[in-house]
Amino acid sequence: MRRLLTAAVLAVALTAAAIASPARAADVTFPRGSAIGLVPPPGMSESQAFTGFEDLGHTAALVIAEMPAEAFDPIEAGFTSSALASKGIELEKREPFELKGGKGVLFTARQTVGSATFRKWVLLAGNDAMTALVTMQVPEGEIAAYPDAVVRAALATLTFRSVQNQVDALPFVMGNLAGFRPIRAIAGNTLLLTDGPKDVVDGAEQPIFVVSIGSGAPREDDRRQFAIRALSTLPGVKEMRLERAEPLRISGQPGFEVMATAADAKTGQPVKIVQWLRFGPTAYVRMVGVTKLDAFPDLYDRLRALRDGLESR
Repeated sequence: MRRLLTAAVLAVALTAAAIASPARAADVTFPRGSAIGLVPPPGMSESQAFTGFEDLGHTAALVIAEMPAEAFDPIEAGFTSSALASKGIELEKREPFELKGGKGVLFTARQTVGSATFRKWVLLAGNDAMTALVTMQVPEGEIAAYPDAVVRAALATLTFRSVQNQVDALPFVMGNLAGFRPIRAIAGNTLLLTDGPKDVVDGAEQPIFVVSIGSGAPREDDRRQFAIRALSTLPGVKEMRLERAEPLRISGQPGFEVMATAADAKTGQPVKIVQWLRFGPTAYVRMVGVTKLDAFPDLYDRLRALRDGLESR
């Protein structure tokens, strides 16, 4: 269901890189939907345009990118002087960076874009659950507002939300876990659950159930195509064959069920997929279960229990 592609992760990391006194833990701010927070430098406030903080008056930005835990090593290995130089970034220093509850590497650099030169700090941080890439960028002419010591003090407050805290911040509640357990929340609107010992699931080795909230609601006559298009975007599978697609009621609301078989993209192992969409007036809930093909009959009732136990906060 979720597979790390080293090249893709490095591309995301490089893209993120292109763009006061120590504070109490209680002052940590988590941008909306983010599992990663920190105490922003004085003068910065939460951005409405991206995940992070900004100071429009000084054209300064602090961007937070969240990735899987296994992204840490390939990003660290890929952050070489030559790789960054290909993005127009001159690496000045690379050093270990101490963090509470995680590991960190800090990269300091400069980047010239046209006639403007920017001072950059890129913190790569990680723990067992996730990886964070935090990029602070300030024009050279505004560096007096954000000296190195102030930026480092802010980065040192980086905090990872626990899985339970991530779950508690979601706009929905899973009233019946049916023996599954949450392993990760993403972007404040998506929850991953599994049944098995691993928190990082490769392919269909363990059943996966994903719940997400989407904005907008298709017309009744477009729901079938909407559901099929949504299923076609599912990563990590190939050779998908549609078995059925039909409307149904879910918790008293209009919904749509799609079932399909496929093969795990990495191993070729046969898998079964069920997707449920529950439509509201201005938004919809998407629920997707992926299991080994031969395990699906024993898991189907539990997947339906997860579906029916979902409630809005």
